[in-house]
Amino acid sequence: MDSPLVSVIVPVYGVEKYISRCAESLFAQTWPRIEFIFVDDGSPDGSVAVLESVLARQEASLQERVHLIRKTNEGLPKARESGMKAARGAYVLHVDSDDWLEPMAVEHLVCIAEETGADIVVFDFWKEYGHRRKLDSEKDSSIADPDLFRKRLYTYASYGYVWNKFYRRGVCEDLYYPSYSMHEDIVFNTQALFRARKIVHLKEGLYHYNRTNAASATRVAQRLRRSRSARNMMDFYRHFARQVNSPLRGVDDEIILRAAWIGLTKDRSLFEDYPELASLALSYPLKAGRFVGLGAQLILKIYLKCR
Repeated sequence: MDSPLVSVIVPVYGVEKYISRCAESLFAQTWPRIEFIFVDDGSPDGSVAVLESVLARQEASLQERVHLIRKTNEGLPKARESGMKAARGAYVLHVDSDDWLEPMAVEHLVCIAEETGADIVVFDFWKEYGHRRKLDSEKDSSIADPDLFRKRLYTYASYGYVWNKFYRRGVCEDLYYPSYSMHEDIVFNTQALFRARKIVHLKEGLYHYNRTNAASATRVAQRLRRSRSARNMMDFYRHFARQVNSPLRGVDDEIILRAAWIGLTKDRSLFEDYPELASLALSYPLKAGRFVGLGAQLILKIYLKCR
């Protein structure tokens, strides 16, 4: 009973075809102390019924460690927030309900976190395409420095996923959560990495990322995805803009310039909904190495000065 408790948080929405495999992989974990928190985000299909059917086949001792939170639909970020508020574990692992884990995943993650004192353990994952799979891995050069890792999220040089990271609960408690299911993982990890003192890399493929779910958020039309991403980032900026010790430090230019570029190319209403966006984008000097390249920065400045 001295072994640390792990909270596994699983948002559930529209995954009737996949939730059984996910739940069975979780209930088969070899680590003895796990609480499973499933958050029904107002799923319109039979996802919860399938989950309950899988749970009914488990031993009573495991059933007691499963918590089902039911809520009205607010999207993935708010579902994760609800799960975090219920979590009691020393460590937290987020799992998407159309994905699945290797049986010893949690055990290996706890062991490496306890041995190294890491606040975040980053681990490898399999991209599953149905008839083929591909092992993917974070670059060690990113992981060595939490600040560098945080900045590289915005250029896609590092992965922003929450599900390939194992968190000490203290680095991901009481975070700000955005409204939309688009780049919400980057908002989460910007804050968690800002708090983290030590990150380690476990080079094992512990997680299976399902790339066959056509209904997932990543399949939403590109223009809408970009608009939601920009709005998440601008709300994130507004939330922390007045704080001195802010997770925005070192990434504020990426947030603003990307939102402004999306405003120019995808959704002009961003400049109306966020009146400060134009002046903020103009305040940053031209600089190489940003996600918005030098040429795009120049075009953006011309547009903003002439609008």
